[in-house]
Amino acid sequence: MTKSPWPHLGTPMETRVTDQASFILRRRDWRNSSLILDIFTRDYGCIRALARGARRSSSQAPYQPFVMLSINWSGRQELKTLTGIEGQVLPVAEENYLALLYVNELIGAMLPPGEANAEVFAAYLGLLQHAVVKLEESSLRMFELELMRILGYFPDVSADAVSGQAIDENLHYQFVINGGFVACTAGARDSVSGRVVIDWCRGDYAGESVLRLAKSVLRSTIDFNLHGKTLKSRDVFSEMMRRK
Repeated sequence: MTKSPWPHLGTPMETRVTDQASFILRRRDWRNSSLILDIFTRDYGCIRALARGARRSSSQAPYQPFVMLSINWSGRQELKTLTGIEGQVLPVAEENYLALLYVNELIGAMLPPGEANAEVFAAYLGLLQHAVVKLEESSLRMFELELMRILGYFPDVSADAVSGQAIDENLHYQFVINGGFVACTAGARDSVSGRVVIDWCRGDYAGESVLRLAKSVLRSTIDFNLHGKTLKSRDVFSEMMRRK
């Protein structure tokens, strides 16, 4: 019997995943009755799935953000097919929705598709658990900082990036993206006192100056690592503030 020169081209088996803890980051209508969902999963990172007939479902709760889900899906391609979904609605205060939608968008933009990150998943769950009451700005800044550190995008800010010396409360510093704080003159642009930097490193957000520093440094770091991507939730928030 002559051996065939053609390799055996079998049909690849369909990947099936069950009982995966997850959260919906974003949903979009698809055709007449379905949804396309961007989902953050505990063990598979960010995935995209088609939920056939979801808009006709008698229960819409599982297809909303901020719901702790257990999902099943199948498929080997980038777009999976959702085959099962159960949800536990978390008691997230409605006043936190806009801030959390920003967090959802940030996670989706920062995490590479299909790469698990248990640390980010745990940090996100912790943020949602704190969102049963109004989130303080410090909670949002702490999440951003933790996300940047987990992803390796944030430098050590406890020491001068040039000299290596510990931050001195009597000096002033400027922040260099992906570098850290460097000593400067008190009148230099965007300079901040060493005292404020030290308080931030200690996680002391009581002072308004610490919150301003955290927001400025984290926004510049996030924007740099978004590589030109824009976050629509920021525009929505800015428009809301303009209309007040």
